[in-house]
Amino acid sequence: MPSLKSIRQGVTTQLGVGFVSIYDSLGELPISNINQGDGAYVKSVNGYYISDGIGWRSTTLANKDPYWEIEPSGTDREIVDSATPLIVIAKANDSDNPNLVNQSVGTDSAQYMVDVTNDSSVFTFTPKTKLQIADAVAAGNLTDSNGDFVYTFKWSDGINFVSKSLTITYNTVIPGFTRGLISGGTYTTGGYSNIDMFTLATGGNTTSFGSMSIGRGGHTAFGNASRSLFAGGETGSSANSEVSSVEYVTPSTTGNGASFGSMNMNRAWMGSVANLTRGVIGNGADYSPPGGGGSWTNYNRSDYFTFDTLGNASYFGYMGGYARGTSGAANSGDNTYGVFVGGINPSTNAYSSSMQRITIDTTGTASSGFGSFGQTQKAYAAGCASSSHTYFAGGLYPTIDDIEKHSITTGGSATNIGNLSADKYSLAGTQDAGNYGFFSGGYGSTYYSNIEQINFSSDAIAANFGSGPNRYRLASTSGGGA
Repeated sequence: MPSLKSIRQGVTTQLGVGFVSIYDSLGELPISNINQGDGAYVKSVNGYYISDGIGWRSTTLANKDPYWEIEPSGTDREIVDSATPLIVIAKANDSDNPNLVNQSVGTDSAQYMVDVTNDSSVFTFTPKTKLQIADAVAAGNLTDSNGDFVYTFKWSDGINFVSKSLTITYNTVIPGFTRGLISGGTYTTGGYSNIDMFTLATGGNTTSFGSMSIGRGGHTAFGNASRSLFAGGETGSSANSEVSSVEYVTPSTTGNGASFGSMNMNRAWMGSVANLTRGVIGNGADYSPPGGGGSWTNYNRSDYFTFDTLGNASYFGYMGGYARGTSGAANSGDNTYGVFVGGINPSTNAYSSSMQRITIDTTGTASSGFGSFGQTQKAYAAGCASSSHTYFAGGLYPTIDDIEKHSITTGGSATNIGNLSADKYSLAGTQDAGNYGFFSGGYGSTYYSNIEQINFSSDAIAANFGSGPNRYRLASTSGGGA
């Protein structure tokens, strides 16, 4: 057995009548040739021991340097979406000991992007919703962030500490919404089957994408980045020949529509909203028998489709208001809410200005009285949305050119922020992943083909961003491009 002197790695401090030596493990502590008062520091357990001349006794000396048992790996982490928390383990030695204090902290922008909790060494970063972050941006609270923040994990015993910083990215812009689709529409009666496309970033003239299986006018279109659906509408050569069928395309691949399912009743003149997983159709009406001499049936209800599952609509909930000519708006991507507005009572020709809001992932009755148009009642407007506001343009009562902006969070009356290039109604609206909205087609004193772009940051309007179908009663949605 080697002597204490021969294996001592260094003498650093005199303690009583002995010395402190450094060892890698407890197994290296000598059991012979030891003196009372000899001291030893064992690195593997970060502990101090004192000899009584016979053996070793552990001490409770304070101010031992903290060290990482499990250090956060890397320098960058990413929050992938608003539904998936980020888990990071940052375990210092004895982090359950109250003498070791958690002093972890994030940069200022972190509080507006995530909620941070920890259970001992397990840190959970729960992302805020896209809408909450949009509100923080609007309030000027995220000026120091480009979609990320720095979080420093730190444990301290009051004198010494151990720390590690990570850059955590959370970009709420949903990739994939790069292509706009404009479907169907009417020139006199009935519906066209054409599907046209344009690039949302550059505009210009539309080109042919493919065709729906039937002509549709007064229908609605909605989708996520990988599927675009076209539902209901008026078809055939006679007026008011509504259908219940729904078809879809993959927006990144040109081609014709394929059957998705049914709305369970013939229906047209309705609005729609969507998030990444489902689309919701609100209100609408059917005229029977087709052609003339019949009457309108109004559907004060909403129904939904799940994008990943082909099949018929499921009942979502009751909707109030005038059902025919309702418009819907929700931003492309990871949304909480959808907003429906306007409509006409075909019996009295009275128009509506009221807005209703739904939580897209939760079935139930729409919240009536959520807000209203700011200037007049109307129907057959077109809607699009940023992450924080809806924009409804044009409409009938009489034909108007207003563009009205409305808060998705707080409701209230909408504000007129500009005008279309002309009075028009039964135009179509869509948006990209949160920066711009687009209005196409419509009818007023004539049929219109121009695509108008609105900048969600500045509310500036580009009246001739592109050119598309020279029709009205068309629909538009956006998805992933090639």
